[in-house]
Amino acid sequence: MSVTESQLRVALTWVHRGFPVIPCSRTDKAPMVAGFGKDATPEQLAPFSDPEQVSTWWSGRFKRAHVGLLTGRGADGRGLVVVDLDMKKPDTVLPDEYANVTSGADVLERLVAAAGAEWPDTYMVLTPSGGIHLYFRQPEDGPLIGCATGAGTTAPHLGPLIDVRGVGGLVIAAGSYSAAQEIPYRRASPPELLPQPLPAWLLELLRPAAAPAPVRRPAPVRALPSGDRAERAAAAALNTAAERVATSSPGERNGKLYGAARWLGELHETAPAVLDETSVREQLLAAALAAGIRGGEREALRTIQSGWERGVRDGSGAGAA
Repeated sequence: MSVTESQLRVALTWVHRGFPVIPCSRTDKAPMVAGFGKDATPEQLAPFSDPEQVSTWWSGRFKRAHVGLLTGRGADGRGLVVVDLDMKKPDTVLPDEYANVTSGADVLERLVAAAGAEWPDTYMVLTPSGGIHLYFRQPEDGPLIGCATGAGTTAPHLGPLIDVRGVGGLVIAAGSYSAAQEIPYRRASPPELLPQPLPAWLLELLRPAAAPAPVRRPAPVRALPSGDRAERAAAAALNTAAERVATSSPGERNGKLYGAARWLGELHETAPAVLDETSVREQLLAAALAAGIRGGEREALRTIQSGWERGVRDGSGAGAA
């Protein structure tokens, strides 16, 4: 079988699997057709999944081109994400914690061990340079995985010597021959094993963490419509206490929360309709959570209850100034 026939066969195999392909240079693997970037529309991407267009490419001007697989979006909207495990080059400088690794596979092994998981069983390709491509399906729900190169502080970065090819990216398919190394990209997984869904632990690493929901500061308490002077003062005291807690600094939050609950407990009998236990608890809890109190809701409620009970005892019905 000639190179042209072989490359066309590889290209059509992936198209029939539902994954778009693109002709790539045999010297530097660069794409030879435009229109596939991360912002490409379905209409722009359609030719890369069209068997007739693909046959034309590899029967004509691109008949000896590498078969590139477009990652990110497939014919059904969800295509591939490929984890590319590179070999360490002689001049590569890595952080001290990775001083003993020789490849991206070593780094992934660490991630596997940290997750208490097993090496993912999926479609795998050995690259001419000794690296490994692990093919997965993009997740069925939520955002698609994008591209990342090497180490980084945000997803989908996985670590040094690991590249991630998602939306807007591509990889060279097994069967393509490297002129530089004079060997082909080779499938290393069983013929029947196709790209698998991302394991949950790996998807968690690849997908950016959801931004935490904003914590609302407690709404100001107003005196009752018929409130007298004592009730107006009690409402002001509750608002002041909640504001002090909400703006407290790390290391003083628990103490400020306890002190606020105790103070309001002392004032309770001066205006019980305003400073009832439920209202005080709700206001101070919202303030504590807005401040980011250590221990969360459970610890905050414990502190509020303790301070409130002490304050009520100290107030003894006399009303504290």
